[in-house]
Amino acid sequence: MPEMQDFDPDIYFGIAAENLLRNFGERALHYAEEALRKMRALGDDDGFDMWLGIQRQMIARVRRTHIPEGTTIH
Repeated sequence: MPEMQDFDPDIYFGIAAENLLRNFGERALHYAEEALRKMRALGDDDGFDMWLGIQRQMIARVRRTHIPEGTTIH
């Protein structure tokens, strides 16, 4: 029987974050915030945790790639 590997949900959250950012740009952060509110209102702890992971991945990506307006790159 094959050995079970530890499951790392951050890999999947990263894929979802990348797709959301590619499709919606920084508006995806707003959509994630709305999803978090909805999951909390529904009492869906698993859904809340999932969206929180996706949102964290999006924030990390935006921070790594965001270049402030007026910045000169040499």
